[in-house]
Amino acid sequence: MTNLRISLILILVQAACLAAMFPAPASGAGFPLSITDATQRQVLFSASPQRVVCLAPYITDMLSEFGQERILVGLTREDLLSHSALRKSNIGSYFTPDIDAIRDCRPDLVIASPSHEAVIRHFEKSTCSLLVMEAVTLEEGFAHMEMIGRLFGCEAAAHEVVQRNRDQLALVAARLAGIPEREKKRVARVMISDGLYSPGDDSFQHETITAAGGIAPSWGRTGFAVPVDLEAWQRFNPQFVYGCHLNQEEVKAFLKRDGWKDVDAVRNRSVSMFPCELTCRVSVRVGAFVQWLAAVLYPDVFADPATAVLGNDVLERKPLELDMDYVARAGVVTHRVADAAYKSVMVRFKRPMDVISTLEGPRPAVQGVGNTYVPMHASLGHMARGISDVQKAIAGNLGFETQAYTGLMTGANMDNLSIQQRTYKDLKVTVLVTAGVRGNALRVAEEFKKHDKPGTINIIVLANRRLSPGAMTWALVVVTEAKSAALLDLDVRSTYTPWEHAATGTGTDTIIVVQGEGPDAPYAGGHTRIGQMIAGAVHAGVTEAVSRQNGLKADRDLLQRLNERQLRLDRMANLYGLKTDPRVLASRIEAVLADPYYAAFIETALAVSDAHRTGLIKDLTFFDATCASVTARLSGRSDIAPMDISSVPLPEAMAKALGALVAGIVDSETGEERP
Repeated sequence: MTNLRISLILILVQAACLAAMFPAPASGAGFPLSITDATQRQVLFSASPQRVVCLAPYITDMLSEFGQERILVGLTREDLLSHSALRKSNIGSYFTPDIDAIRDCRPDLVIASPSHEAVIRHFEKSTCSLLVMEAVTLEEGFAHMEMIGRLFGCEAAAHEVVQRNRDQLALVAARLAGIPEREKKRVARVMISDGLYSPGDDSFQHETITAAGGIAPSWGRTGFAVPVDLEAWQRFNPQFVYGCHLNQEEVKAFLKRDGWKDVDAVRNRSVSMFPCELTCRVSVRVGAFVQWLAAVLYPDVFADPATAVLGNDVLERKPLELDMDYVARAGVVTHRVADAAYKSVMVRFKRPMDVISTLEGPRPAVQGVGNTYVPMHASLGHMARGISDVQKAIAGNLGFETQAYTGLMTGANMDNLSIQQRTYKDLKVTVLVTAGVRGNALRVAEEFKKHDKPGTINIIVLANRRLSPGAMTWALVVVTEAKSAALLDLDVRSTYTPWEHAATGTGTDTIIVVQGEGPDAPYAGGHTRIGQMIAGAVHAGVTEAVSRQNGLKADRDLLQRLNERQLRLDRMANLYGLKTDPRVLASRIEAVLADPYYAAFIETALAVSDAHRTGLIKDLTFFDATCASVTARLSGRSDIAPMDISSVPLPEAMAKALGALVAGIVDSETGEERP
């Protein structure tokens, strides 16, 4: 037995002992329930709260993960952007929450962070319950997950999430057990404000680094973020640096400065950015993040399946009903490949079937097709070593010989699968769609970018007709056009040039068309009934899958659409060089955009901006008059000169529109002179 396996067994035995000492709470935990919050206040609950305003992002993540979105009635602007599928009241920024807006939500519980001093002072004296929550360590985070489970009657879901994270941490520890201490990498997590900051020595973020096999710095100070001077930075000499994607440009710019760039990580270009929800709080996916970080730090260990601790195996099967006579069975299979939990939608045929795949080309006589979610840390290994080994492992787990199966791979969760069926008389079409567009959506023919982020739209097409080779090829065209039409209808933007381009797809989209059985179908183009049905199912499937995976719907909030163009409120407030406090101005802009009139003005400006860029609108004189009328309406004056937009790094139409908005806000509310 290898040392790695011995280590894993010891870890799992220890976990079992702890589970025996602290068993999972039974469903329907009794009330009254007393909770001690971060201020050491004892808060007594006689029943589960039903109307919650949450200002603590890590608690919002928990409630969403545990299926408790219904009880949320108010969220911060930041949480509404990161949980864009939710339609809840906006109670202002995390940094400057609006107490009146919170009160208007009529909550029976407000969950705040220790930094929300004004909110705490107000609601600790009200009839509404108040919890002040903060998780400084990973164990505190896990304890808070269990507590939220008890408070809201979702103990089983909470315990499952905690156990999943513990299992992932244990697997990483076992897999890294063979790395000598002297070979571990020095890792720093950084933030930028008025200088370079890093988590204090007591932060869960140092635990995260250690759990991923790294050596965390010791700055001699505690707290979420402490300033780091140049001498300490160079003395630690990090070999890997990471940060939150929200301030990635500021971090990268700062690390170009003299002295700060003179460390191994910067010299070797070992600087990475991760999603905020993984780096900045004890996430419900902290185990997955540790796996991802460890795979980045030690790619050879995690890319090599020979270093796996556990064998490949099937963990769970859930059946799917697909109404096609030639389908023997279908389902979603959770399985393990090289210690990583994969999830596949699988379709097995009664008889061998020809298919065409944009990943593998024409494949004759296959027995099944599928689409597999691959965790991010595992996909890094495939990028380094190729995908043939993992394709073989997936086929084996699903019960196929390698040559008898063809499949797709994605970073989109199979829980967000969209199944669409269209029927016309006896004709049936079924499509299976997963879609993620946050990472590498692009405008084809306009951009070339190497794939370095997750994001894929995968589509499987089945019909109760025997498609000719030509019809199968035509179906690829119809599927692609319908997919692009869905993205354009949703205004999904290019990840790389979001102001200039709407996305037509991602750089890794793949399609499988199954030959099928039934009467012959020689054609499947846009003028055929079957082509039209395929297109309709794909359009609906992509629309639903993007909504499930990324929360993007056509009716999403205007601030979300601006955020997708990398224009956050704080940046808007800084664009025009005004003297007003940017946070105050950002709050005023947000309040104005809550008015449907002004929101519609900016939504119109987005459309005008796109049309002006492509030349469909050639002259902006009429739009200038519209902007002037908006400024006059906001300010109550007609003599305000337009703002200078020459140095504003936005498309001309948007620079004018936001300038009109800001000019009206400043002159009406402050009477401030512009610089």
